[in-house]
Amino acid sequence: MKKNLVLTALLAVSTLLPGCSKKNNSSATSLSFETPTASVIFPVSFAAVQVVDTLQTTLIAGQFSDTSTSLENISIRVLGDTSLTYKGNSVLVTYTDVAGNTYNSSGDSTDYVTISQFPKADEALVTGSFSVTVTGSNGTLLLNNGHFTASFQD
Repeated sequence: MKKNLVLTALLAVSTLLPGCSKKNNSSATSLSFETPTASVIFPVSFAAVQVVDTLQTTLIAGQFSDTSTSLENISIRVLGDTSLTYKGNSVLVTYTDVAGNTYNSSGDSTDYVTISQFPKADEALVTGSFSVTVTGSNGTLLLNNGHFTASFQD
């Protein structure tokens, strides 16, 4: 079930990201975090409520405005659609670094995403924080001190 949910989430993100356009308040959006070797800041971020299988989920994504020249992006999916702290298996993260290496979360008990403000109006700003451990073929990364201000896509 968990693998199917992750695969479905990845498929949804891959189809959603290319079709997203910048909204008027995109300059107010950002998603940032620290890895052991770098600070990462995505100037474009958005949030959307989606149904995956029968689950109501929230997708928070960060990317650069020119996705054709930068492979780096992040998608954070939580199992719910309200202001709350989500932990462990309720958090699914996929991060692609600047070199194109992909990392996924595994439901570590220390993973969390806190959505502190979640107005569900088109282009309203969703805010929160996160800390997640992700693993890929190049090893494991802690995405720490994460913060997002994302434009809600209704």
